[in-house]
Amino acid sequence: MTSTELTTGPPPGPTLPTEQQSELFQRDPFGYVRRMRAEYGTIFTLDLGALGNDDLTDVDNNGKWVFLSRPHQLRTMYGVDESVASGAAANQVFFGTDEASVGYIDGRPHRRRRGQIIPALTSRRDYVGLVAEVVDRCVAEWPRGEEIALFPRLQRITSEIIVEIVCGNFREDDRRELAALLPGTESAELGPEGAAAAERAIKTFVAERLDGHLAKSDRAGDDDMLATLLRHAADGDESLTDEVVRDEVFSLLYTGFATTANTLSWVFAEVLAHPAVHEQLVGELDDRFRERPLRRDDFAELKYTEATILETLRLHPVSALNGVRMVNAELEIDGHTIQPGTILVHCAYLLQRSDEVFDQPETFLPRRFLNTRIDPYELGSFGGGSRTCVGRNYAKEEMRVILALVLSSVRMTRSSGVPDAKQQGLFMAPADGARCVVTDS
Repeated sequence: MTSTELTTGPPPGPTLPTEQQSELFQRDPFGYVRRMRAEYGTIFTLDLGALGNDDLTDVDNNGKWVFLSRPHQLRTMYGVDESVASGAAANQVFFGTDEASVGYIDGRPHRRRRGQIIPALTSRRDYVGLVAEVVDRCVAEWPRGEEIALFPRLQRITSEIIVEIVCGNFREDDRRELAALLPGTESAELGPEGAAAAERAIKTFVAERLDGHLAKSDRAGDDDMLATLLRHAADGDESLTDEVVRDEVFSLLYTGFATTANTLSWVFAEVLAHPAVHEQLVGELDDRFRERPLRRDDFAELKYTEATILETLRLHPVSALNGVRMVNAELEIDGHTIQPGTILVHCAYLLQRSDEVFDQPETFLPRRFLNTRIDPYELGSFGGGSRTCVGRNYAKEEMRVILALVLSSVRMTRSSGVPDAKQQGLFMAPADGARCVVTDS
């Protein structure tokens, strides 16, 4: 934008009442932002209020949400100091909470908390054996020769895995019960009230098991994520109260199961709708995963598998709100003056389907991510800046392993194309549950 094109007002947007805009957005997030992009351009303002969370948080926002859909706009959003644009305050409005877990704190406390969590989700631990055990057991139970919905079955897999990582030192029956509770937090059938009830049940379940967990982990000779947090608290981190630890555990469980299950549902829907991609994937996998045990290194060279997941993340981000910041001081983006109280939105759905950023943006082409450097401002389904998802590398590895193991163990077919998106809870998944037929290979 040249100096003669600069404006001083906010980005344009519809003038409908807040309640109507919020209803339209929540009914069809992707369709609504596509229409807004066509009408108003690459940066626009929606008046969404607090997304129905007005009574759940006391953050002083003005109800305006400015959607950004170009790399240079995101560089501004993620490049300013937290005093100018706060991730914590925006997350409190988006999720409707006053919690003090990692997503809802800024500054040094946020950096310290990330430092406590990330090591357990990085290359220091090899979770491949755990993932393989859960996948083998669950896939063996899938019905053969009849059409099934993959989405709830993938939710079961990812919920069991994340429970083992976060609360692995719980008793076996407790782990099973906790994993069974998680899908209720991300279910269109149960709705918002059901999701809220499931969240309360999970938090209560975890809170009742905090006492004695460190001693149990000492006897086991290994810390799960819950024990790691409790150990930091015992070592003097006063910010990690029992309530915060409980909330942190819930956030890890919820995001660790929901986003991976939703994305994997899209992966299978796309792969099974594109025979050439399916064939190339199966060819890369060959027979290398027939034997057990397996280790992380066994999956290191699956370049096309990795590219397939990245291409799915490009076409199917799980939300229209992939990163949010609350503006605390006047900020200029693309010549528009953004006022304090406004929430900036990283809209990966619009960004990653733009022909200004990607060739053939609506076409599923995994090869575009082979032997190429990824620009985080072009492909940013895990957010960006200093608040990029703490589990992004773990999630990509987990999805790569699950995809490889499932395709190596069964034959899968799908009779229709890629389905529309449907909101399950906070996130989007295939409207038909990624239906397919499974047979033994």
